[in-house]
Amino acid sequence: LVGFGPLSTDLYLPCLPTLVQEYHADVASVQLTLSVYMAGFALAQLIYGSLSDGFGRRPVLIGGLVLYISASLLCILAQTIDQLIVARLIQAFGACAGPVLGRAVVRDLCGRNQAAELFALMGMAMTLAPAIAPVLGGALTNAFGWQSTFLFLAGFGLVVLAVVLVRLAETN
Repeated sequence: LVGFGPLSTDLYLPCLPTLVQEYHADVASVQLTLSVYMAGFALAQLIYGSLSDGFGRRPVLIGGLVLYISASLLCILAQTIDQLIVARLIQAFGACAGPVLGRAVVRDLCGRNQAAELFALMGMAMTLAPAIAPVLGGALTNAFGWQSTFLFLAGFGLVVLAVVLVRLAETN
């Protein structure tokens, strides 16, 4: 869950030059897809805690994952750079559910020592994702085109959603 943020930004980085050509857009517009994602991710952090306190961790997490998967598919279908920018904003709102609610679930379920161990593992995931994602994103882009990065992200979201549906009970 904590890997959604760095995975969604760093897997996507190698296809930025391709998007300039694909959409006949200027570099600044293509870079805006990354900036808007970061802004949306930051803003969503302010929202998910309150939502999950009121409605529960599980349903809010499921909603965020469904939003993330849907937005990843919208990125594939974007016909213009403006549509891609909007899809990336929506994707960021969905992606943010993972790290925010993943940490909340750990706090709900674990004592201090066990939570510290799990937070350390989360930190490792947050460190490894930016190292691995650009290599994977470059390989996907070269082999299958830029859309494959978003297909991978949608598939990743789908796998995480399945695990959440099967394994995660409400913790709040």
